[in-house]
Amino acid sequence: MIPEPSPPHRVEVPPALHGERLDKALTELLGGALSRSQVGRRIRLGLARVDGRVVRRTGLPVEAGQRLELAEPELGEEGGFPEPEVLYADAHLAVLAKPPGLPMHGNYAGDRRPSVARFLEQRFGPGLPANQGAERPGIVHRLDAGTSGVCVVALEQRCFLDLMQQFADREVEKEYQAVCYGRPRFRSDWIEKRLARDERRPERVRVTRSTGPESRDAVTYWERIRLFAGFAHLRVRPRTGRMHQIRVHLASVGLPIVGDPLYRARNYGPGMFPPGAPPVRRPLLHARRLAFEHPASGEAVAFEAPPPEDYAAFLACLEQALPLAEEDDPV
Repeated sequence: MIPEPSPPHRVEVPPALHGERLDKALTELLGGALSRSQVGRRIRLGLARVDGRVVRRTGLPVEAGQRLELAEPELGEEGGFPEPEVLYADAHLAVLAKPPGLPMHGNYAGDRRPSVARFLEQRFGPGLPANQGAERPGIVHRLDAGTSGVCVVALEQRCFLDLMQQFADREVEKEYQAVCYGRPRFRSDWIEKRLARDERRPERVRVTRSTGPESRDAVTYWERIRLFAGFAHLRVRPRTGRMHQIRVHLASVGLPIVGDPLYRARNYGPGMFPPGAPPVRRPLLHARRLAFEHPASGEAVAFEAPPPEDYAAFLACLEQALPLAEEDDPV
């Protein structure tokens, strides 16, 4: 486990969230780093403050301009954070299986909160390449905090630059799996929609038709693995690597990811879960496979990680309770 207490998250309530519940406002302002149930648990533990006052009421309406704080729990207070699993490591790079809930890096150099970057410094020592910022030693690419799965990190400078170039040239093969609401119209499809920051809610990304400098091209391929009544298990291969790309793209075609607090759709929600379904505390998105050229050897390498327990348990529940007959599948 990664020890030491950490400074709290600090955010200000924007006008768009005036009157919203405290737990919901914090979840949205933290950009999906924590699920709403995780936020609520911390509020009830007395770890939340509104304008400096400790608040334990999750449904408290917040007001525009109020300053909210949410402290990190001490290890054991909320179960702590599991460390990433090292799938492979040599003198040049390491490949990890990141657990859900653990962010890739802190918000500033020296941030003591649990993160992949802190784990790397503790496991591999100081001096890791930090070209993307002092708070991101070794970090080459990102997985959202709630996303689990495979990521590659660099342990020395030449490897870092080579991997960054491979990602920039779109030579890295990335494969994800996702559990979504809805019923896909096709067996597979491409989503080609440009993305831009949401001006009203900067923690979110939105689909846009604009081709201006504020927008970026984004391309995602998906194919179904299995259908359930009201749900779909998908394999997803993003061609580009934009912030929240898979989450936004799937939601834009009526297939929002189960558990996603930011990109939701009307008529979908936990009320659709079958009886006895395990709670979902994060977006059910998993980075299943990563393939690239090893910068030192030039060898083509690929690494995989199975979905973690929370993902597998929810999927098993769907398979048992809501199977869809093959003849009912769309073409």
